[in-house]
Amino acid sequence: MKKLCTVFFTLLLLAFASVASANYPYYLNGNSDYVRVDGHMGTAWYVDKTSLVNQMYAPPYYKLAINVVTAQSATGDENDFYNGGEGEIVGVKTYYFYYNMDSDRMCVLDNNGDWRYLDPQGSWAATGVALPAGQMAFELAYGRSFY
Repeated sequence: MKKLCTVFFTLLLLAFASVASANYPYYLNGNSDYVRVDGHMGTAWYVDKTSLVNQMYAPPYYKLAINVVTAQSATGDENDFYNGGEGEIVGVKTYYFYYNMDSDRMCVLDNNGDWRYLDPQGSWAATGVALPAGQMAFELAYGRSFY
């Protein structure tokens, strides 16, 4: 029952996140290698599918690394980008994820070198960008959602 509730709330959270970032282009400038995972206040984040690295495959434990690009309007007009206009990459960061299927926990490596749990029911401030990027990385690597 707990697992079912967790799955339901995760899907609900992802639905809200997808609605919040729905108007940013799904692919950055039409390039299907850059898939949108989040968007907020004039900025959108895309995983670079070509950068995915499977660092550990030892079920039920997994480690993945993937680059996430930050993009903003290429014209300097936030509304243009939000409504599907061209984006410009303004930053790239490699995210490292650790997954434990036994405990249903996804973690991200923080700036201090510590693994930080990504609560699927956490706030956007605590999980934004990292959680949907971790979900996308797992799906790209293994063909299924983690949460």
